[in-house]
Amino acid sequence: MANTSKLIWLLALTLLVAGTLSGIAWYNNRANTLTEAVVVYPEPRPLSGIALTDAEGQPFTEARLQDHWSLVFVGYTFCPDICPTTLSDLGRIYPELLQLSSKTQVVFVSADPDRDTPERLKAYTAHFNPAFIAATAGHDKLMPAVQQLGLIYGVHERDQQDYLVDHSASVSLVNPNGELHASFRPVFDEGSGIPLVDGQLLLQDFERIVTRWRG
Repeated sequence: MANTSKLIWLLALTLLVAGTLSGIAWYNNRANTLTEAVVVYPEPRPLSGIALTDAEGQPFTEARLQDHWSLVFVGYTFCPDICPTTLSDLGRIYPELLQLSSKTQVVFVSADPDRDTPERLKAYTAHFNPAFIAATAGHDKLMPAVQQLGLIYGVHERDQQDYLVDHSASVSLVNPNGELHASFRPVFDEGSGIPLVDGQLLLQDFERIVTRWRG
């Protein structure tokens, strides 16, 4: 009888431990799950031949993306809504991004090189955070670079003074190997009615991506 009670007790203890471990595994798996706001490429895409110029007049090539986590956004300084809102949100969460990886940088690529002079780009990005990098180039070099980064833009009625530029609202993520790693997708903001990347979801997914990268 004593042996039977001992066996039952050991069985109950084993089930309890197994249940606890299963619960921990479930929690960890859930905690590491990415949201639907990000798409991670199964095979990161190498970047090459990027030939932009930053707001300081220095070359900005794929080498500037090495050894960093780079959040890349394409837009223009005359943008009335998506650009200032997205950059403001990135500026708000930037300190937390740096806590996750001190090698994080935000790169704003201007799709309007005719109006976005180096001086204007520098002042524009500094308004959101002085550490933000701005770069652009003529369309012959700009378009291939933007496409490699998983983004897109189009200029309409350039002969008019106040022309608009259509551009992606996504934020691309380049990993420390200089490869296109993921894309943070926008959702339509109910208040403004424009597509915007959710900064908090980006921060959440970025943390999980960096954690996975470190293994």
